[in-house]
Amino acid sequence: MKQAANKRTYRQLFWIVLLVACMVMAMGAYRIIKLPGKLFEQAVRVAPAATAAPTPLIDVDSYLPATKANTTPVPTLPPQEEEVAETDPDPLGEDKPLSGIVNIALFGLDAFETGGTTSGTMVHTDVNMIVAINFDTDEVSLISVARDIFTDIPCHDGFYKLNCAFNVGGGLSDPKAGMELACRELEQWLGGVSVPYYFGLDYKAAFDVVDAIGGIDFDTEIDLYDLNGSRIANAGQNHLNGRGVLAYLRMRKTAGGLDALRTARQRKMMVAIFRKLKEAGQLSQIPDILSAIGDDIYTNVTIPQITALVNYAANIDPDSIQTYSIQGDMVEQYLWRYCFVNQEDRINILRTVYGIEAAPMPVNSASYERFLYDSGFMALQHIGYARELFKWIHSNTTAEEMTEAQKKAYALCWREYMDLIAYFDQVDAWTKERFDQKKLSNQDQDLRTKQYQALGRLERALRTAGDDLNKTFGNPVELNWTRNVNQWFSKESVINEVYVDFR
Repeated sequence: MKQAANKRTYRQLFWIVLLVACMVMAMGAYRIIKLPGKLFEQAVRVAPAATAAPTPLIDVDSYLPATKANTTPVPTLPPQEEEVAETDPDPLGEDKPLSGIVNIALFGLDAFETGGTTSGTMVHTDVNMIVAINFDTDEVSLISVARDIFTDIPCHDGFYKLNCAFNVGGGLSDPKAGMELACRELEQWLGGVSVPYYFGLDYKAAFDVVDAIGGIDFDTEIDLYDLNGSRIANAGQNHLNGRGVLAYLRMRKTAGGLDALRTARQRKMMVAIFRKLKEAGQLSQIPDILSAIGDDIYTNVTIPQITALVNYAANIDPDSIQTYSIQGDMVEQYLWRYCFVNQEDRINILRTVYGIEAAPMPVNSASYERFLYDSGFMALQHIGYARELFKWIHSNTTAEEMTEAQKKAYALCWREYMDLIAYFDQVDAWTKERFDQKKLSNQDQDLRTKQYQALGRLERALRTAGDDLNKTFGNPVELNWTRNVNQWFSKESVINEVYVDFR
């Protein structure tokens, strides 16, 4: 009797577990088909991370010489004019979902199957797009972001091109971290709107995806050439395999020479591929295709989320997809070519797609780069070497172990270090406020000259104090104060925290 009762209990448990499993699967299927947006983290506006102020090892003021009571004289910057800001309906930092919008980044890596790249010695994200899906309004937007944008990168010292964020984050050594930092970089250019998801494809993955769907019929407005220069197809209607599609997406020098034209072709091709998948009834094959390619695709989007997107896409008209480009003029100066974005166009795009009022990106202006080249990089170099010296001291000694001479030298160097940081930050902010001015006024030009002179005095004072402090510890740190910083992007680790060959 007892065994029979146990069997009935086991059967009951089995059916209960089976029923629960079926309910969970049904709920999952319902969400995938009817509520796809519920499977995703919606875009929000997030505040940038704050940088902690450096902390001295000793009480600096008690060891400063009396002659340092008056700091190095510097010109006073005029107070900033107060402006009444318009009320932002979704202020930065509230983490409020933006009307059901989900952002997914699409990155194209310039990596050959052999391990080589198209330029330089490192892999870059030469395609940077955001797919913005508004599940509330059934609107889909495709936004290109120029790869050559002159920019800084979140939580890292230095100045780079936008396509270097992947490298700074870890590159192929840590692609997950690299992709995540590339998303953080795009967030800066989206006015703080989050980009939680990403797909990254190298050349092999791009070949495989296009070949897996049987290629695509496409009207190419240009002749197509392979990476080795051989002709693939003439302009006109062509059936393109993976090799042909990639050639079309990459063409620049033989197709107008402008990256803006290339990103326009990339958006056009993305829409054409989507149209082909939908019209051929191949959307349902996407999860299997991506699973088969496997390691050649970098993504944090799950199979249920991909399935939900596929089902959702079946109801999207390709002609309704809106395409945009955060782009600008290519300027060749100071040994390199950079893209300086049309800020008005960028702000209008973000207003249209996300309904937000974004601020300009003052770091991305030719005038700001001019300030860096003329004086800023030298100041940052001095700050960087002093930082390295203090880092060594903090790692190798304590306040109790330091001699009186070392403490006095430390205090003076620390004060010069902080004075230079404080004044550089003022000049930096003053310059960024004038980012959209094509030419400074005569009064501002005079102040600019005085700023450069003051920065020079502060740099010399820090250099003298730094050499004295380094000497008291036996010169453990190599201080190249006067090294030429014109090639800061490749030779100055104290300016660019992570070296990236971004040719």
